[in-house]
Amino acid sequence: MRTNYRHIIAAAAVLSAGGVFAIAASAEAGVEADYRFETGKFMKHTAYHNADRMSRNMADDGAYSKVNRDFDQNHGGKWYIEEQREGWHAIAAGIAQQNTDAIDRGLTILNWGWQQQESNGGFDCGPVGRSFHSTAFFVEASAHACLLLENSPYASQYQSQVDAMKPKLVKAAHWMIDNEDEGKKYNKPYTHRRYMVADALGETGVLCDDRDLVDHSKEYVRDGLRMQDPSGYNPEKGGFDVSYNAGGLFFAEEYYTMVAKGELKDQLYQMLEKGVAWEASKVRADGTVDTGGSTRVDGANSEISPNGVKKKLAVGEVYESLAYWAAISGDKSYEDLAEKVARGHRE
Repeated sequence: MRTNYRHIIAAAAVLSAGGVFAIAASAEAGVEADYRFETGKFMKHTAYHNADRMSRNMADDGAYSKVNRDFDQNHGGKWYIEEQREGWHAIAAGIAQQNTDAIDRGLTILNWGWQQQESNGGFDCGPVGRSFHSTAFFVEASAHACLLLENSPYASQYQSQVDAMKPKLVKAAHWMIDNEDEGKKYNKPYTHRRYMVADALGETGVLCDDRDLVDHSKEYVRDGLRMQDPSGYNPEKGGFDVSYNAGGLFFAEEYYTMVAKGELKDQLYQMLEKGVAWEASKVRADGTVDTGGSTRVDGANSEISPNGVKKKLAVGEVYESLAYWAAISGDKSYEDLAEKVARGHRE
């Protein structure tokens, strides 16, 4: 099938005024385009505006969040490798704001996680399905952080740490494939997890030049594409969830930019076009987001996080998914809407 250049032409007008780089200005944008988005003007003044305060909920050795700090201190009990993904945010913010203290903090968080890796490549966070899900979060964050570092001005400074992480990532990604039957059962009701797993495998494949991982990641994307509701949202637990829809879109946008090619890239574009439009319809005039009817973060439906608190709207994922789509599509109105959401939830 021929590449659909509709989205490439649409992005020819680069969004220079607002600071969102138009990713789709070339057919194979790749990791460099993701780097430009993550370190660009929009992310600098929203998600990464204060690198000094980023990812501070950690023990001195890097154990992150209450549940993992307790595990670290007590040498037992529940813990979740996914909590260590927070290191990614410190690294991204540190690169964007030229703050090596934040980068070092992020690597400490990630490295504590890798110290918990089992000899088979996995992480023992409970039943295999649960561990599969938790591992996908962490692998995606670690691979993305390494890709960002390798494309940054700090590449030589941190290359030894990136190189040390690569074989661990490959081992964890292949553990996921070996245990995906249980993982798929655990993830079945959640569309966004298809794109997260695809990112974990695909980004690791790009980073480590492992074609098998990239090829395997495509299966998860295709499965996610099949799940989209005709109205545009990607289902969670049999309905829509405004927060997790945004998170899934952001994972899919990353995959579109760094991994996808050819026909699958075109199909992802079409899914994103509908999905982001649906997400945008939930933004009120004042920039706040209507979560009413969501299956996972609304009132009585709100789930409990691994740290024992009620889940709530992940505002950052909403405005980031809108801004990333502005970069992909070349439609500046989505950057404007992302700015409105960021302001609406600060005020």
